[in-house]
Amino acid sequence: MYEGKGKRFKLLAVALMLIFAFTLTGCGSEKQEANSGDKQQTEEPAAGGNSDLNPSGKKFVIGWSERALAGTPWFEAMVTAAKELGKANNCEVIVIDAQNKPDKQVADVEDLIARNVDAIVLDPCNPTAILTAVESANKAGIPVVCVNSAVDTKGNPNAKIETLITSDNYAIGYGVGYELGKLWNKDAANVAVMSGHPGDMEGWQRRCGFISGFSEYQYEKFGASKIDVVAQRYAGDWDPDKGMSQMQDILVSHPNQIDILFSEGDAMALGCLNAIKSAGESVLVGSIDGQLEAIEALKDGKINAIGINSAVETGKAGIEYSLKVLHDEDISTRVYLPSPTITKDNVDKFYKPGVPFL
Repeated sequence: MYEGKGKRFKLLAVALMLIFAFTLTGCGSEKQEANSGDKQQTEEPAAGGNSDLNPSGKKFVIGWSERALAGTPWFEAMVTAAKELGKANNCEVIVIDAQNKPDKQVADVEDLIARNVDAIVLDPCNPTAILTAVESANKAGIPVVCVNSAVDTKGNPNAKIETLITSDNYAIGYGVGYELGKLWNKDAANVAVMSGHPGDMEGWQRRCGFISGFSEYQYEKFGASKIDVVAQRYAGDWDPDKGMSQMQDILVSHPNQIDILFSEGDAMALGCLNAIKSAGESVLVGSIDGQLEAIEALKDGKINAIGINSAVETGKAGIEYSLKVLHDEDISTRVYLPSPTITKDNVDKFYKPGVPFL
């Protein structure tokens, strides 16, 4: 939850989620977070880059099933960080790209099982389709750690994951929404939302958090809130070019009507900026990830708030927690990574030239 707002916001959040379910595609109550009924603890991973995560010195082979790798810089940065940390800890990391195809990812995990890997890190492209493969890994005695995206095990209790490592996507969206609310500083706004992929649980959490954070600021300042989500589009697989074309269509359909753009990912936001510039319009923009080009755009005043969803720390944590499991350490069922919001006031703290992703 956004710092300092959590206690006052708990009741409001429930009401807002119900209200905006009718105005924003994907915020329906039937889409619950995986294992939402479990009692879960959270913890922060150890400092990234440790070369002492494998005290036994044993050689481990860790399989990594990535949802969509080729041509997706955030996922590439995550996997690169994982490989580097694995190498520093005597681990071979075998990465297979599922190409965002659920059937292929099932086959990929079965292939890793056949290779008799010691552990599997899974970034699922579908929360339920992969469950048969997870169950197969369980039967083979291979622990499965999820990163970035959740699985929904309610439909298959025989499929077990050790932990989910992710950012708190609702909280990240909330922080971005609250900051944009402050900048807009009016009790009504026309909003466009650029989403990544239909059915993506993390994107759903981000946009619902954004709406809640934006509304919370309006309620605090004006005692009333009105957000008109005039358009929500999917930019297929978080693609910047598709984001640009979708934003162009929005601006043509709603000329000089969009006050706020919330993008569920920085790459799409960068594409949307090109469309906004071409249309000659002025729009407040918020996004999520921590991509270098987006941070530079924030420094230039083109983006106004960025919630950090660290590709590098996610990749490192996937290896770290796999090794914890392999060494029989107790771990939490969910690990949330630090995810502050970048604004013009603190951007210098996060700006790292030459580092593609935080």
